[in-house]
Amino acid sequence: MKLDEIEDYITKSLLILMKDTPFEKITMEKVAVKAGVSRRTIYRYFDNKLQILDTIFKNIVDNYAKKIKDDLNSHGNVLVTSFEFILDNADVFILAYKNNLLDNITMAIKEVVKDIVLHQNKEAKNWSKKYFDCYISFTTGGIYRLLYEWLKTGSDKNPVEVFDVYKNVIADLDKSFS
Repeated sequence: MKLDEIEDYITKSLLILMKDTPFEKITMEKVAVKAGVSRRTIYRYFDNKLQILDTIFKNIVDNYAKKIKDDLNSHGNVLVTSFEFILDNADVFILAYKNNLLDNITMAIKEVVKDIVLHQNKEAKNWSKKYFDCYISFTTGGIYRLLYEWLKTGSDKNPVEVFDVYKNVIADLDKSFS
């Protein structure tokens, strides 16, 4: 087997286990058994289950970053693309939510949000680091929290409808602070 195939078996096995077992109760042994490899093989690739999870999130976020880059270059709607991205990966996001791992994936996504903000808001380059970091945290948290609620409730709204909800929430917040 190739390196990518083994890594894929291991990462998919962790996700399968997370459907029925809380993340904190999953052991490397259980992942090895599910993946059909030895513990020794798993430890060649990963130090622990959190590293496996980080690899899953990194792969998802790398794909997201590519889609966003295409949107930024073609002047597409990056928020709709973000909502489509979440919908496409709903199973992973729901598992992260159920296992209290939202911070892990949100931190991975934060770098993409920074790129979006810097591309779409030319003033952002002049902001203080503290303000910029707060802006990114607020934006990332708000957008993705809305998406988690969308997924958690099993909403039948499509990504464009969720984008409209987001726009309305932002407009309402703007009115209440004005």
